[in-house]
Amino acid sequence: MKDLRSFLEKVKHEIVYIEKQTDPRFEITAYVDAYEKKKKYPVLFFTNVSGKKVVTNLFSSIYRMGEALDCERCDAPKIADRFFQYSQQSLAPKYVSDDVHENVSEDLSGLPHIVHNELDGGAFIDSGLAILKDPESGALNMGIYRHQIFDDKHLGILTDPGHDAQFIIEQYRRLNKPVPITINIGHHPGVYFAAVSRPKGIGGELEMAGGFLQEPVEITMSEDLGIPYLTRSEIIIEGVIEDPNKLIHEGPFGEWPKYYSGTQMVPVITVKKVITKKDPVYLDIAAAYKDHLNLGVNLPHLAAVYNTIKSLVPNVVNVRFGYDFAPLLYVQIKKINEGDAKKAALAALASEIAIRTVIVVDDDIDIYNDEEVMWAVLTRVSDVNQISIIPEVIGNFLNPANYAKGKSEKRTLDNKIVIDATKPIEGFPPVAKAPPDLVKKILDTLEPL
Repeated sequence: MKDLRSFLEKVKHEIVYIEKQTDPRFEITAYVDAYEKKKKYPVLFFTNVSGKKVVTNLFSSIYRMGEALDCERCDAPKIADRFFQYSQQSLAPKYVSDDVHENVSEDLSGLPHIVHNELDGGAFIDSGLAILKDPESGALNMGIYRHQIFDDKHLGILTDPGHDAQFIIEQYRRLNKPVPITINIGHHPGVYFAAVSRPKGIGGELEMAGGFLQEPVEITMSEDLGIPYLTRSEIIIEGVIEDPNKLIHEGPFGEWPKYYSGTQMVPVITVKKVITKKDPVYLDIAAAYKDHLNLGVNLPHLAAVYNTIKSLVPNVVNVRFGYDFAPLLYVQIKKINEGDAKKAALAALASEIAIRTVIVVDDDIDIYNDEEVMWAVLTRVSDVNQISIIPEVIGNFLNPANYAKGKSEKRTLDNKIVIDATKPIEGFPPVAKAPPDLVKKILDTLEPL
């Protein structure tokens, strides 16, 4: 069965082990930062974080994420296509008895309390796969949320507006009932892919996890809570939001746009039980770094964006987040009609709220080369009608560029930009270049520098 350890074995050639004692306060992230400055993205395995094992940076490579999708040696477009393909498959979870966890405690004292970035409000669990149950339909929802550790018995939970978890907690609030929750730390990347995807309606993530794993995900019913946990997780926290009407301040926390989101009012989870495997491996997500961005935004959203555009503009060739940053999207099309570019851009904006700027280019532009895209913008955009600004569109509130109409309102509005950097169908000069087949022939003979 697939789990975190089986995947680490698969990518063992990509792991860097840090054997020295590592401080959970800032030092883990400092290693991630140092490697990113060298443009290196290994899995980082810390063997002694206050005596605990911690793995981070697992999702920092899009190609490693491809390996989790059985897409070894695939290019980025193929990985995005495989992600979408697996996301459309559904396998019901399999209930099993738990024979993999050995240790039981009543609080969080046995876990590493990781403080990621220098202005964080405290230690956070940012890699927990939270499972909640809709009190009306019984549907099970799974998502990744940030959980500030207030003390060894209490956690916060921050849910984004519009997310299913927020709706479920609100249901319990209206019923004046406590909210049972399991938080599962450390599983195969495929389960994480399901947690950040958005199936229609409440629930469906556990079934989608089966599609990503290509096998049913195993779950075990908590005897105390009446909801399941992920059997093969390294660590499971069982807890209850005892009073969903009680909110306290949490944060700040460095989010994926690499800015702080400020403080929020959140419900409080009371920890009832923590169970772990023998010698557990704590999976962390490097907050505000490529690890965070790739999992939370880039790959799952790219697949959804491409397929939304493709359904409306069949002549789209490819899409990519410019500079590997989701607010900027490049769309490559084979232009058939004037107006195709704007239609594709509008479809992209409608498909993902995090996107702020869409640049559409012709199919002769390599969208994996940022310089080529900028060259197209600088040499093919001349008419004022090729640039459009669309005000007051819903955006991702974690981006500090978003705004609100009123001072007391949440910053959910954004101004979107569309740049049509395509050539007119007729009457544009040809590009100066050597014959492509000759260039390819020479490339194949060049010695590496």
